[in-house]
Amino acid sequence: MYLEHWGMNILPFENTPNPTFFYPSSMHKEALERLNYTVAQGKGAAMMVGGVGCGKTIISHALINRLRKDRYRVVAMTNPAFEPNEFLEMVMRLFQVPNGYDRSKAEMLHCLEAHLKKNIVEAKGSVLIVDEAQVIHNDRTLEELRMLLNLQANNKFLIILILLGQLELSAKVARVAPLDQRISVRYKLTPLPYRDSLYYIKHRLTVAGCKKMPFTAEALEAIFRLTKGIPREINNLCDRSLLATYLADRTIATHEIVEEAWKDLH
Repeated sequence: MYLEHWGMNILPFENTPNPTFFYPSSMHKEALERLNYTVAQGKGAAMMVGGVGCGKTIISHALINRLRKDRYRVVAMTNPAFEPNEFLEMVMRLFQVPNGYDRSKAEMLHCLEAHLKKNIVEAKGSVLIVDEAQVIHNDRTLEELRMLLNLQANNKFLIILILLGQLELSAKVARVAPLDQRISVRYKLTPLPYRDSLYYIKHRLTVAGCKKMPFTAEALEAIFRLTKGIPREINNLCDRSLLATYLADRTIATHEIVEEAWKDLH
């Protein structure tokens, strides 16, 4: 609705994990590099945790965007709240294993292992990203993750596992020691500090094609104060503030507009 008002080509503050909008703050860049290192060096498993809306999913999409499609087969599970056998079956379906369904667990694992070895022969690594992993409530399902890491050939993991989740994921994984011990790379995301929050807003506006900052300095300060630097909250508040500014037929959002938009959102 307000795109033409500011000469933008795309909505700048949508809460979708579009890697085009990935902002490489020092924290988010390090998280991405750690995950990329896990895959490139075949380290087995990595875990990244963070509060709601801190950017875990967009980092995973940035990783997928970076990994060469001719070298890696990357799949993502976005709702992993399965019982153990269901989880294993979903992994097989994501990797498009041609057979082995509705069989014994041993036969399913055999079929999956054979498929992953075929990927290796074709010079393709296999990467499984499990998003929202904190919703896994059955420890036996977490054991299935550990079993996947047991699939190895020539001392190399047949599958690279990346777990993403909210803060409570760390405690859940710690309960399953065999899995916890296999996670070689870990990272914790926190909200953005003030300066990075401002650069984050500017970055998204620039990517969207905006030529002039549509927020006053006081408005930007209010955005950080109200959202506490959480990217998803920043997106929501900036979007609602721009809409309110457009509806008021103005070209710049003041801190009063931002504060009203926050009240409207909550």
